Amino acid sequence: MAKTWLRRSVLACGVLLAIPVSAQSIDAAKLSSVGVFSLLGDSVQASWAEDKPTGTRVDRNGGQNLDFKGIGFDLIALRASDAALKRANPRVQTGLYRAPQELSPAQQRALSEGAAKAELPAWMVATINKDKLDHLLIITRQRGTISADTADSMAIGRGAVEGIGFYLDTLYTMRNQTTGALSSGLIAPYAQIRYQLMEVKSGDIVAQYDVRESFAYASREAQGSLDPWMFMSNEEKVRALRDLVERGTERALQNLLAAKR
Repeated sequence: MAKTWLRRSVLACGVLLAIPVSAQSIDAAKLSSVGVFSLLGDSVQASWAEDKPTGTRVDRNGGQNLDFKGIGFDLIALRASDAALKRANPRVQTGLYRAPQELSPAQQRALSEGAAKAELPAWMVATINKDKLDHLLIITRQRGTISADTADSMAIGRGAVEGIGFYLDTLYTMRNQTTGALSSGLIAPYAQIRYQLMEVKSGDIVAQYDVRESFAYASREAQGSLDPWMFMSNEEKVRALRDLVERGTERALQNLLAAKR
């Protein structure tokens, strides 16, 4: 992927600064023309704990091959961002963009890290110049520790996950809150997404927010499948991931655009 040094290619840009995970915010009234770049793509990851059992439907590294094409993560993130920006500042002009080709989670992390060193892909820099954007909102997949919320407000999980997908684990004995059934194992849809707001004139990342969200689901039946992948239907899996992206984007924008005190 070709990258462009912003200090040279966009004369108004300087060096970008790394921002802590905790959110900083910007006054939405200062925004005029914002380019929202959702680079999420449609891939779905799957992550097992180290002691993954045999006889399951999903391999440890099978996430890229899961059949969820057309799930629409970018469209969800772009629409939610656009709505939040216009609620915060009805006069703001927005441009909504996706990557010209799908980027792997590792490529997205590299792009996010590159932004902190004043590097962005050439196609993004060309868009900045062509559309005269004064701010960018860059949305990328990240990697982090899994912490899945249960119905009784516990947080469980072992190890790290990446991007958007499902964490599966057979260590825990779970109770389904709807049916009361006890089962071994869980499936947890998760989202690990970074939102970086960049000011083009200064080149600074003026706000950043990381979404790290996951919810644990148990089997509905006490004598059901021993494979946690089967605890949810495909329709439920798709709906859960879409909801995580939509709610995560809304929460991120609420934090990024909080009024200055």
